[in-house]
This record gives sequence, C-alpha cells and structure tokens, in this order.
Amino acid sequence: MAELKGVEVGISNATVIEYLNERLLKAEGLTAEEIKTIAVPSLSDRLSLLNSGQLKAGVLPDPLASLAMAQGAIDVLDDTRHPEYSYSTISFRKAVIDEHPEAVRGFLAAIEEAVNEINRDGSQFKTLLGEQNVIPQPLMESFVVPGFVTAGVPSEEQYADVLAWAREKGLLDTDVPYSETVNPSFLPE
Repeated sequence: MAELKGVEVGISNATVIEYLNERLLKAEGLTAEEIKTIAVPSLSDRLSLLNSGQLKAGVLPDPLASLAMAQGAIDVLDDTRHPEYSYSTISFRKAVIDEHPEAVRGFLAAIEEAVNEINRDGSQFKTLLGEQNVIPQPLMESFVVPGFVTAGVPSEEQYADVLAWAREKGLLDTDVPYSETVNPSFLPE
C-alpha cells in the first residue's frame, strides 16, 4: 500500500469505481492527500494503459482484473478485504415503482433466481459468458465464475457513507433520507 502513496490510480470519476478506490485506500491507511487519481473512463483503455506501463495503477472490475493479472499486473488490493464498501445496487425511479410495483417485484425475483442458479454452479455459464464477451477469451479456461450476494439492502451506515461521499464530491446538494430511498419490501422472500 505504501507504494501507492501519491501514485495516480486510473479510475472513472463520479462513479462507484471512484468511491471504492477512495474508501479502500483510506481503509488501508492512506490519507486523502496521498490518494491521487487520473480519469480513464474506458475500462478497455484503463486495461491497455496498465498493461503498457503508461498507468502504474488502476481499478478494474472482474473479469478485467483477472485478465490484467494474467497479463502480469499485481493485485495490490481487492474489495473482498473491505466488503462494507463494495456491493451491487439496483435502483428504480419512484415513478416506475409507483406505476409497476409487481413488475419491480418480478424483476428482482428473476435476478434472485439467476443469482441462486449461478451460485449453485457458475461453471455452467462460462460458455455463455464467453459468447457474450463477458469473459475475455484468454481467461476462458482459468476464470472461475464468482458467487454473487443474494438480495438485500444497504445498511443505514453504508447509505450514509455513500451519501456523504456524493455530497463531498459535489454530486448531491441535498440529503435524501434513507427511509425515502431504500425499500426492502420489494425484495423476494
């Protein structure tokens, strides 16, 4: 981690990637002043710059992170060390929820069914993921389809942290109450 002090890390600004980079590096002991970033919005550009040595560090999601490591990159830090900062969120506009609540429930139930199927045996989806270019061809033999987290909602603490970060970055200028934004009643049972 000490080697990342002052090193520009390739990210995409105002995204989950930026949030995750900042929170993970701070959790590992870097200060705000020691964290430097450079905007490289395209994931493929970020991977290419990292592989060519033009970028010393970058945040990549899997399977691109696995591809980078297969091509010689070093895994310095991954989000499994601090799961309180890394989670997937599916959001709906309030109008969609109000007008189509059963469709929202059905969509979330279908996602949960897919997650359970992947978690039972992710290897059965490797061919499909390769055909859809989700898994890069060089990783087809070695990539292990990861398990996914089942349905849930962020805690009030997680929500407050993201909200504070978004205000700090100028992405939000008002507080949005947790109770008006997070509704677990739509999750599958």
